[in-house]
Amino acid sequence: MNSLVLLTLAAAIEAPVTQVTVFTDQARVVRTAQVSVTGNQSLEFPPLRDTAEVASMRVEASGAEVKRVDIERIEPEKLRTEEAKQVLAEIEKVDVELDRLNQERTALSGVRDGLLRLSPAVPQGDPLKAPPKLSSGGWAQGAQFSADQLGKVQAKLREGERSQKKLNEKRAMLLDQARKLGNPQTTSGWKVVAQVSGNGPATLTLTYLVRGAQWTPTWDLQLQPDTNTVNLSLAGLVAQSSGEDWTNATLLLSTAIPSHAVKVPRLATWKIGVADRFIPTPTPVSSPVAPAPPYRPLAMARSEEDLVRGRLQRLGIAAVSRAPQGGPTPLEPDEQDFEESDARERNKEYSFDDDSLEGELARPQGYDAKTKDKSVRMDRPSAAPAAPPPPPPAPKRAAQRYAAESRVALSSMDVGEEESAPPVSTFSLAPPPAWRPPTFGADSPVTLAAGYDLSFASLQKETVPSERGSRRVALWSAQWPVSVERKLFPALTTDAFLVAELKNPSAQVLPGGPAQLYVGADPAGTARLKLVSPGEAFTLPLGIDRALKPVRNVQVVEATQGVFTKEEVGTYTVTIELANPYRAPVAVRVADQWPVTDQKDVETKLIESKPTAIQDAKKGSLEWRVTIAPQQKQVFSFTYTVKRPRGWKLQQQEVVR
Repeated sequence: MNSLVLLTLAAAIEAPVTQVTVFTDQARVVRTAQVSVTGNQSLEFPPLRDTAEVASMRVEASGAEVKRVDIERIEPEKLRTEEAKQVLAEIEKVDVELDRLNQERTALSGVRDGLLRLSPAVPQGDPLKAPPKLSSGGWAQGAQFSADQLGKVQAKLREGERSQKKLNEKRAMLLDQARKLGNPQTTSGWKVVAQVSGNGPATLTLTYLVRGAQWTPTWDLQLQPDTNTVNLSLAGLVAQSSGEDWTNATLLLSTAIPSHAVKVPRLATWKIGVADRFIPTPTPVSSPVAPAPPYRPLAMARSEEDLVRGRLQRLGIAAVSRAPQGGPTPLEPDEQDFEESDARERNKEYSFDDDSLEGELARPQGYDAKTKDKSVRMDRPSAAPAAPPPPPPAPKRAAQRYAAESRVALSSMDVGEEESAPPVSTFSLAPPPAWRPPTFGADSPVTLAAGYDLSFASLQKETVPSERGSRRVALWSAQWPVSVERKLFPALTTDAFLVAELKNPSAQVLPGGPAQLYVGADPAGTARLKLVSPGEAFTLPLGIDRALKPVRNVQVVEATQGVFTKEEVGTYTVTIELANPYRAPVAVRVADQWPVTDQKDVETKLIESKPTAIQDAKKGSLEWRVTIAPQQKQVFSFTYTVKRPRGWKLQQQEVVR
């Protein structure tokens, strides 16, 4: 009998979280336990929270065989009211006794202080007479009396202090007991018990999915100007509210979307037949049954458990209140809530539901409520062509509803089949009406990965507590040599933008995300990176170089040409001066533009550019790529003309191409 009892009892094992794979909105947690198995044993894992999905729980063993896995629901423990009342009564008795001892101690302290102040003194008599002679015969008796009384008072004080200490210890014990009673196991969850068979050491792993976990990629880009290298560091901001702490676990951050499909799909049989005969047969309609009238729930009086919880809260013990097991505590609604509830019940009684049989009868073959004529349904043939969907019946008249049901049943009845024929499954080329494609935010890993299933392991074991904000987890780092340039747009801004043109030399697909920029140890701003594939050329923004300041000047010369038809010609000369304050050469890329037009009466023409710039006549853009020597100045200039009829006013319009 004892052996049977030992077999049925499950031994609790330690199974800490060892690995976590974090997805966009959930995580896969792996708990690992090192056990020693002898024969058949039942091993109980630590309890899991409600955030764990039961359908995803898996138990595997190395060195043993898993025979069975039992998953049991853990309900919150109820408040033990009677025990709590007894503990509260004991605390009140202790508090009364402590109050009495405090008052007694205060009185005895006053007596002690008075005895300590006793000392012989000369009586004050007539100052014109000689002072009286003092007799020392009673001094010994007075001192002995004072010492005896002081000893008795101090003995009572010491006894009171010992009693107070014992009562304080008893009160602390009672408070701890009340705290346990006032804070029962309020968190529900799941208990997982695995029955394993083996002989020797084994490793058990429990894997499950939890909700309330997320991560976001973030970058750090640091330019080293002395060596022309860029340090790239990818990290993930991980946050989770699963109710359990991930302590010293290996993290794997993934951009994949985990699948929940556990049922193997099955192809239905398509049958196409020809009807020989069709006999309409009316369908009897049952009388409707009116729903029960709504009732006003009575306001519930405070239960004894609520009163005890209130007393525990006044003691500073957080007693968590919960609704009854049958549902939430009913509140007293107003008349309008009852009218709305009654109206919803009536509409529900006399309205079609797309997922019900009435909805199937109300829709003709090949009709879908969401996609209209985009859906194709392969049903059994009908004798009459499919009619357009009838309008929904009025909810106030039941007779109209039942008449509509009879007509629809005649128009969609199967042909050449008896009423007892089994239903045939249908197939639709469109998704189900209730299906909605998943949506993700702009900063989610799925969006930033642009469809790639990427995964990055943490460089070291991390600890991510539950509901304590985000934790930065280092994922990947590299150092790449780059050729740094300064991009300048003098017509738009005087800032010089540091950029690095390079190709991804690694074999890793890098996700996008926000990036913090540094030049040396100095912050240089923020940027947003896009996804980069292996070998793909891309531009790294590295911030702003505030030491380079271009100076742009425009000189205009207006003239009139022509003999019979006068035309005004404006000659514009743009000069850009750029100085290099560094002791090393600086590669720059300067961009500017001249205006273009589609008007026949207006003509623009680029005359020259010094040095010769890369031109785009359609966009009117100019670009110089030069390297400025150390502590030297470079001058860029270009000249263009604008010819127009005399007296014409020119207007500027900027078009992004």
